[in-house]
Amino acid sequence: MNAERCEFLAGNSLIEVIPSITDSTIYLISGDIGPFEAGVPCKLPIWVAILMKRKHNCKLVAPKWMEVDELKKILTSETENQGLASLPDHFFEITHMLVRDATDDIFEVEAVKSLVQDIYDRRDAKLRTSAMAFLSQNSTCHAQLDCVQLLETSSARATLEACKQMGIVIRNKHESTPL
Repeated sequence: MNAERCEFLAGNSLIEVIPSITDSTIYLISGDIGPFEAGVPCKLPIWVAILMKRKHNCKLVAPKWMEVDELKKILTSETENQGLASLPDHFFEITHMLVRDATDDIFEVEAVKSLVQDIYDRRDAKLRTSAMAFLSQNSTCHAQLDCVQLLETSSARATLEACKQMGIVIRNKHESTPL
């Protein structure tokens, strides 16, 4: 799985929008959307909201967790705790889509981008150090990963696979080297 697929899956998450049009219900295979009444907030899948935003038919309402104060709390939690902090589902993917497609609907968008990047960097560093510590163990064991986002799992997969292969080579070398 790659970042694009993670973003595709996150596109079905609901987000609040304020339509600027009045329209009837749209009937889709995945479910009905609408009816829309101008100025009355409603929840839509992000992919629909972005399409409507591109046509200037709505204004997106950023999730509460995307406010600068909330992101600062998450960053503080990520810094102070040894484990990973709990994040909303598809945190990074939703942030990326909204920053890319709805910049004018996000308050302090540059601060949001910076804070989310800092959160990602801290989490990535934690995952790398814990993966290295886990893979450097000589015994076979299992690990449980709590609070890891889908995007983080997919981006770490290649690194973990390479480390695993390296561990196998090293173990085989140690087992076949005579004393």
